[in-house]
Amino acid sequence: MQRSRVLILWNQVDDDVYTHYRREDRRTVDWDPSLTVEPWETVEEEMELIKRSVETAGHEVSMVNIRDSFDTMLDAIRGVQPDVIVNLVEFFRDDAELEHDVPALYELLGIEYTGNRPLQLSLCQKKPQAKALLMAHGVAVPRGALVDSVEQARALELAFPLIVKPAYDDASGGIDSGSVVHNREDLVTRVLRVLAEHKQAALIEEYIDGREIHCAILGDAPLPLYEMQFKGGVDEHGKPLPRIITYRAKWDPYSRDHHAVTGVCPAPDLSPEIAQRIQDTAMRAYRALGCRDYARVDMRLDPDTNIPYILEVNPNPDLAESCAFHMSAVASGRTYAQMICEIVEFALVRKRGPRRVVTGVDTLLNEYRAKKKA
Repeated sequence: MQRSRVLILWNQVDDDVYTHYRREDRRTVDWDPSLTVEPWETVEEEMELIKRSVETAGHEVSMVNIRDSFDTMLDAIRGVQPDVIVNLVEFFRDDAELEHDVPALYELLGIEYTGNRPLQLSLCQKKPQAKALLMAHGVAVPRGALVDSVEQARALELAFPLIVKPAYDDASGGIDSGSVVHNREDLVTRVLRVLAEHKQAALIEEYIDGREIHCAILGDAPLPLYEMQFKGGVDEHGKPLPRIITYRAKWDPYSRDHHAVTGVCPAPDLSPEIAQRIQDTAMRAYRALGCRDYARVDMRLDPDTNIPYILEVNPNPDLAESCAFHMSAVASGRTYAQMICEIVEFALVRKRGPRRVVTGVDTLLNEYRAKKKA
């Protein structure tokens, strides 16, 4: 493999929450001392693992935390002059809406990079628009509606139970044990909360109480299916936890939500026909939204019809060693390093291709500097 200059860019400003957890050194949860908390990695440790993985392919690798600084990002690009950038910037200035602007800069500078393009990053974050496009391509999504007022919510003709979520958030933001509602009164209360706390419209969908299957896609091929299995349990008020992945389930290892769900890969007890149907649906969604390199498609399998319904397409899934994407890659026979190097190679192949010519990076950066000083 040809040796290339690879620049890994990521963004973290505040202290890592897992650093705080380590300081506390709590290995059990308060509400059930028999439950242990699994070891965790900080984001910086995850980035270091990615760096070491890319180095196994013989590349010259640099890694920079841009810390919300446009100048730091430009200085890193100018200093390294990379052949490709591993784009791991998921937000900028605490605004997920700016995520897609970062690779747009790479494109303006003519530098190849890993992962999805700005349009795909922006589109997939806008769930209603993404699902409208999927429907146009004949891909099944739950029946739902976008509402920005209580009056619209009261007028809906959807079958309960329903799930209510912020329309333009990601990483399960705004989803908790109260997100599934079973009557009109709770629906209105939930919509009011989304409008007030998240300052955005609410996406309301018919809740599918089936198996939750995730399909990681690497390049142009689906990986073995991953299932999120729900173990039951109650919240702090004694109410049964719904079978959904809440924000706390993802990010709070001391929460009841987190310990009520577990991941299994490959997904067990799926017939070859149903597994193929799920993977085919994931690939149709991936292509309909114009994704490339890698993504994860989250689905619910209708228990009566075995139709897979798209919950969302994540064009920038977590690549940490403990996450679903890596587990699917391992189930396919890849090591962690092979998975990461494969993603980098996709970008390198594009750079070597005749359609993308990298020129004038220094000139553009120097012009930017000159105008800033003027």
